[in-house]
Amino acid sequence: MTKRGLKSWLVGISVFITVFALAGAAAGCGSSDSSSSPDELGLVAVEVEAPDFTLPTMAGPEITLSALQGKPVVLNCWALRCPPCLEELPYFDMAANKYAGKVTIVAVNLEDSVSKLEEFFGDGKVGFVVALDKDDQVASKYSTGYIPNTFFIDSQGIVRYLKPGAFVNEEELNASIDKLLNY
Repeated sequence: MTKRGLKSWLVGISVFITVFALAGAAAGCGSSDSSSSPDELGLVAVEVEAPDFTLPTMAGPEITLSALQGKPVVLNCWALRCPPCLEELPYFDMAANKYAGKVTIVAVNLEDSVSKLEEFFGDGKVGFVVALDKDDQVASKYSTGYIPNTFFIDSQGIVRYLKPGAFVNEEELNASIDKLLNY
């Protein structure tokens, strides 16, 4: 086998193994109870201080991340143009009600105007804070190259987990919050 042929064969085998490994991992992620490991929930373990920010909210007052220290924070980055973001918003609302007083859920909208958000939410009240990233503070500090993206920040202000992509159901989000609370 020539050097070029060997290289092609190795690349092909690597792609084949990667595809099957990812398929196997996806098939194994069906369960999302609170005994699931962070890997099974699609969480990436992180241990870095959460960058601080101050953002306006739909409710009026600004929110500052460092002012929330003492209670865990679930920070979700989203936009209206993102169908998976919209699909998971009800999960965050249910979780905000379930974990009221234990966790603060902040949904940071990265792109949309207040008028578009008011039109989207209408008169519907949500249990989580909707913050507006007008100056790209969160997008740049948290390197959100894609959405949705959710950061799990402990009560000391340390990002413990990152969830790239959307939650598949309410149970997966709840299990992820339970991991944060039990950290």
